[in-house]
Amino acid sequence: MKAEQSTSGIPKTEKYLSLAAAERAIYIDFEGFTDQTPALIGILIDDQFEQVVLDPRLQQAAEAKHLRVVSQVAIIKEVVNRANSEKRQIVAYTQHEKNVVHRFANIDVTGPYRDARMIAMRWRRRPFETGNTDRTLKNYLKAIGFIRGAYLGERLSTTRLGEVIKMLDERTTYDNLTAVKKAKWTKLLSHNRIDCLGMKALVLHSLNAIETHKPITGDK
Repeated sequence: MKAEQSTSGIPKTEKYLSLAAAERAIYIDFEGFTDQTPALIGILIDDQFEQVVLDPRLQQAAEAKHLRVVSQVAIIKEVVNRANSEKRQIVAYTQHEKNVVHRFANIDVTGPYRDARMIAMRWRRRPFETGNTDRTLKNYLKAIGFIRGAYLGERLSTTRLGEVIKMLDERTTYDNLTAVKKAKWTKLLSHNRIDCLGMKALVLHSLNAIETHKPITGDK
């Protein structure tokens, strides 16, 4: 039996989650290039956060930060198996992670998948009623007062990733990277971590507001 679909074709279940389930959910966030297998995944389960490198070109950078290097298929199977065995949902922001997993790993995570943006929109249709009303994670985090350091910048992850990979290819080892490129790798990892932590904070904030009957409609 297929899940009931919304007018957008997205299963309606993806915007519903109990507070208890949200506390236990597995939050994931990919970093990578458009139309390519992701290079990195951040995984937040309870209070445990892990980053796993998926691009072998980043082997040296991964070792420098004591990160595992595995294939996308292997890590997604690991996440799905844990979600199933421990009865947890998998939460990500928008449909991006679900679509990427299906496209590059040929794994369907529709069942346990929940869309953090859709959950946030049940609380507040737009993060702000005026000014920049884009439904980005950054804007929603600002709306709930979640601190996201200005040093992270905006939409710089792909650029940082590309520069680190390029210099690793040129200089072969992480130790030979310039301090600037090492800092870019560190900031990329920090950005990924903040997005996972912030996403969970946003989901919990939204569900708390919904369950206390204080949704904010905002722009339609």
